[in-house]
Amino acid sequence: MLHTVATGAALLACLAATAAVPSSSSATAALPSSATAALPSSSAAAPPPKKVLVSIVSANGSGCPAGGMDVETDGTSFTLTYKDFAATTGPGSDPLDSRKNCQLALDVRAPQSWTWGIDRIVTRGTANLQSGASGTQSTAYYWAGDAETDRIAYPFTGPVKGPWNRTHKIAKGDVSYLPCGASRYLNVNFELKVDAGTATGRNALTMNSTSGSDFHVLWRKC
Repeated sequence: MLHTVATGAALLACLAATAAVPSSSSATAALPSSATAALPSSSAAAPPPKKVLVSIVSANGSGCPAGGMDVETDGTSFTLTYKDFAATTGPGSDPLDSRKNCQLALDVRAPQSWTWGIDRIVTRGTANLQSGASGTQSTAYYWAGDAETDRIAYPFTGPVKGPWNRTHKIAKGDVSYLPCGASRYLNVNFELKVDAGTATGRNALTMNSTSGSDFHVLWRKC
């Protein structure tokens, strides 16, 4: 009987010693949550470029003679301005003045591992159309080597006088990005057109240094 009690006491002592040892899962759970949160994420996206680098490679057309265009940039957009871009009809106007266009080739630089596209265009100008006259301002843009596919047209019907502002937004899924690693110019074609119709006075659509066109850039990591 003494042998049985001794054996039982030994068994209880063994079980107590085993329970005193913390399991590895308990040790892991005891780590503060901040230890895991402090680890950097390898998938964190790099910030987009801070500035758009744009230069006008060429400018051709009746609406932008040599030196008739300028470009300004910031981190998210570039603005094209004009010195003397106007379509007119009426007294003092030549028949060819009713339509003016400007074809630009733009070199927009993207840093390595980034590409970009246009997701918004804001165009501003001035209209002076008599009753019976009408006009159109249009903008087309496409990558060099591609067909002209993106064209925005804004109609005007007289009488209208004063500044105008038009915004065209491109859905995120429809943005046309420059292929990663490609080096191609962005071609932009602006057009102003005025139809005198039954109007006998002077009519004009104008875009100048106080107006212009803003192109908002959407960056994408390659």
